[in-house]
Amino acid sequence: MRKILLYALILGLTGCATNKKTNKNNNNAPREARTVANYPEVVAKPMVVAIKSRYIVKDSSSAKVFMELDVENLSKDKALQQMKETFRLSFLLQSDYGVRDRLAYNKVDFTEQNFILRDGKVEVVFDIPRPKNISRALLLTEIFELATSKKSNNDLVIDFSATRLGDRYGLYVSDMSRPLFRNYINKKDTFQIRSIDNHVRDLYLIRYANDFDPAQSPMATTLKPAIKSLRIEEIQKIQTGTPLQLQTEGVYFAVEDTMNTRNGLGFMIVDNRFPKFTLPEKLVKPLIYMSTSQETRTVAENPDAKQALDRYFLSITGGNQTLSKKIIKTYYRRIEEANRLFTSFKEGWKTDKGMVYIILGPPNKVQRSRDREVWMYAQSQNFSEIIFTFNKRPNQLADNYYELVRYPEYQAYWYPFVEAWRTGNVME
Repeated sequence: MRKILLYALILGLTGCATNKKTNKNNNNAPREARTVANYPEVVAKPMVVAIKSRYIVKDSSSAKVFMELDVENLSKDKALQQMKETFRLSFLLQSDYGVRDRLAYNKVDFTEQNFILRDGKVEVVFDIPRPKNISRALLLTEIFELATSKKSNNDLVIDFSATRLGDRYGLYVSDMSRPLFRNYINKKDTFQIRSIDNHVRDLYLIRYANDFDPAQSPMATTLKPAIKSLRIEEIQKIQTGTPLQLQTEGVYFAVEDTMNTRNGLGFMIVDNRFPKFTLPEKLVKPLIYMSTSQETRTVAENPDAKQALDRYFLSITGGNQTLSKKIIKTYYRRIEEANRLFTSFKEGWKTDKGMVYIILGPPNKVQRSRDREVWMYAQSQNFSEIIFTFNKRPNQLADNYYELVRYPEYQAYWYPFVEAWRTGNVME
């Protein structure tokens, strides 16, 4: 499966050299022994494939940065030593995108104090000093592979003024040593909202109804959906640093003052299977991206969700059960990835980014600025380069909400990709 985290630039595959020398004195050895001698086992080198990052402002003079690295071929028992021997981590602090100044620069060593291996991911933490007279800056981090000189980069805008509650507090689960790198919490998880110094203060937790619609197609330029007003379902008073477990699914927003709900900390409480979808009633809804309007209505009107699913996939494959199973497995794997990557105040599959990711897969290249993200899909045998532009939109519940710039011209690209899904010709 190709991997992507859109707050990272993806590295290419690392080539592994093999020893081509042969043992001339081994010609009389058994055939199996000669094979082993001539082709020694190749040990795969650690390789960074994706990066996530976030920050929490400590005080008026610094912020703490947390990085999550997806590193392949890393030994669980020797992870720290392998990272030291294979990579070099450094950061550069600039005023903004496209501004080539240097507000701060330093190397970050991998140590027992700032390094942890959790859930198969490497997590590194380090402090960033606040530059004088600067309230917001761009942090560029680079992971340099010593053997190949390959680089993996990540960018993160830091608001040192900490105007949002999410700039000063994070969501913590499990051992409470690192904040979450995602915006959702499963109902089974006990969590805390905490600051770096774990200062205790009162907050109000507002729960909204989660009834947001899926993204419209990239060609929908005329029919702009009405923005739904947020309907408050519940307000409860909590304390930071206190263990919480919430059983009601929905969108939650933590604020310091119920009269000022502009700068809070938003997250979702989701079922314990999320980001996977396994229940028929949840599997039905994402079919909207690969279905006709009539098919969508037919599926929605069937009170038996499992029967609706079976009939749908068998109808588009002409009754081919093997092909149906292949499409189901691939499509819902893509749904899971979209949920994991893009969930904000609504499930990832419902977002504009999630929709494009589900149908076309990970982009070949991503360009980012302060208020825009551009996804580029490489030219293929049938298409020229395809470009999708997402503009960042102010949103009360999430700081990473993007809307796709829609064009009628996408029709020439979009429908062939949808047809590839329906015929089982999508490449993973």
